[in-house]
Amino acid sequence: MADRSTRETLGLIVDVVMMVLIIVNLALIIIDWGFASPFVQAQMQAHAPALYTWYDQTIHQHFIVYDLAFVTVFAVEILVRWGLAIYRQRYHRWFFYPFVHWYDVLGCIPVGSLRSLRLLRLIAMIPKLQRTGLIDLRETYLYKTFEKYRDIVLEEISDRVTVRIIEGVQDEVRSSQQVTQRIGEEVIAPQREALIEAVTHRLQEATAVAYEDQQADFQEYLNGVIEDAVDRNREISTIASLPGIGRPVATLLENAISDIVFNVVDQMVTDVCSFENDQAIAQVTSVSADALMSPEYDRRLNRLARSMVLQSLDVIKDQVRIQRWKEQESLAGSPDGAPGTV
Repeated sequence: MADRSTRETLGLIVDVVMMVLIIVNLALIIIDWGFASPFVQAQMQAHAPALYTWYDQTIHQHFIVYDLAFVTVFAVEILVRWGLAIYRQRYHRWFFYPFVHWYDVLGCIPVGSLRSLRLLRLIAMIPKLQRTGLIDLRETYLYKTFEKYRDIVLEEISDRVTVRIIEGVQDEVRSSQQVTQRIGEEVIAPQREALIEAVTHRLQEATAVAYEDQQADFQEYLNGVIEDAVDRNREISTIASLPGIGRPVATLLENAISDIVFNVVDQMVTDVCSFENDQAIAQVTSVSADALMSPEYDRRLNRLARSMVLQSLDVIKDQVRIQRWKEQESLAGSPDGAPGTV
């Protein structure tokens, strides 16, 4: 643990030193680039001839030597880091390091257009130094602006790529039946038993809830139906016509029939809704599933699956097209948090 901490501290010191050297080198490149301008030279000769002579003879005429000194330090640092990466097996192959850190390698070439790549090394070091707490740029205006527009660019690019991919999938689904056929064979069919079990339990739960809520109304409806049936029954009408006890007996028979029928139906519904007795509904669900998967329904099922897939992809595209950065900007610009005008 102590060795790791020492390595991290040493690495941090090297990063800070390299950052200072890169800043000095870039500043020297900018100054010398400006000095090469005839206008700047004329102004310096007119207003600061001594400074002009010193810089021209000491630095400008030997600029390549100074730059090569910086390049030597940068190259040695790259070779050391490359060797450490190989030793610690940081990458899958030993030659991956220069490709991952390509801006470091190309920045060492003392050519004007490639020297600017040293700025990328400086930018790449900032997140590492920020993680260590040595610097913190997250609250600065420049960092917030960079982060904002970086997120906008990444969102716009990713949204367009995603929409293009989805449109390609939709074209494939429209032009070929293989996709929907494979969905049926490779997705739905292997999950047949699980789907049947899920649908069976869902039907049982729905039936139990609906029957519990409508039990009193169902009993009232059943009593009315039985009363009408009893009134049309000749045998019970004959019993009811007997003097004295006929009507009470007929009423008792009607109530008994109503209770028996209701209890039978109630027990049937209770048994059907019980998870321990789900074979009946499971059988019905299985038969229905087999019917849907039969050849007679293949064409209709493929059209339905294709339509559902295309509509689902349209919904996903609409959701992807939403520009989240505009919503966030609108919310940030509204004083009460309500969406404002973008």
